[in-house]
Amino acid sequence: MIDATCRLVRQALEGESVLSHDASAHLDACPACRAHAALLATFARVPAREPDEAAVRRIVAALPPAPWQRRRIATWLPLAAGVGLVGTGFALLGGVPAPGAVAELPGVAGGFLTWLGSSVLDAVVAARASSEAVRATLAAEGLWLVLWAAVTALGGGWALRALVQPGAGGRE
Repeated sequence: MIDATCRLVRQALEGESVLSHDASAHLDACPACRAHAALLATFARVPAREPDEAAVRRIVAALPPAPWQRRRIATWLPLAAGVGLVGTGFALLGGVPAPGAVAELPGVAGGFLTWLGSSVLDAVVAARASSEAVRATLAAEGLWLVLWAAVTALGGGWALRALVQPGAGGRE
């Protein structure tokens, strides 16, 4: 396992700096760091040479294209479908909307966005309130809330039964 001392010793070995006495002692005691030092010594013995341009071109040509470089028809199908649906909508409506209808679009869009924002905020508030209710129930160990829900359900059921039964509430 590599610890902080191993990291420091390996950084010193890779930086080709002079090792301290503690680093040398660690290198003598740690087989993983000794193997790392031996690997670095092997790399140092390998002569550096210029890359072969033909080999580099051959390797790069053999690589598959990146996903963003592929121009497949499947990537354009959603756009084509959307354009087709808009065109079909225009055809079914009788063409491009009248200039008066186009002038109303910003107001309609603003009203829709206002409604959408209000709905989202209402949902967030409801989620927050329900999570706080759950926390309160858990803090009170839930007994009173369960008892209250049972009494409410029984009372509501009794009231509903009284309204539904023929002859209830003075009606005959």
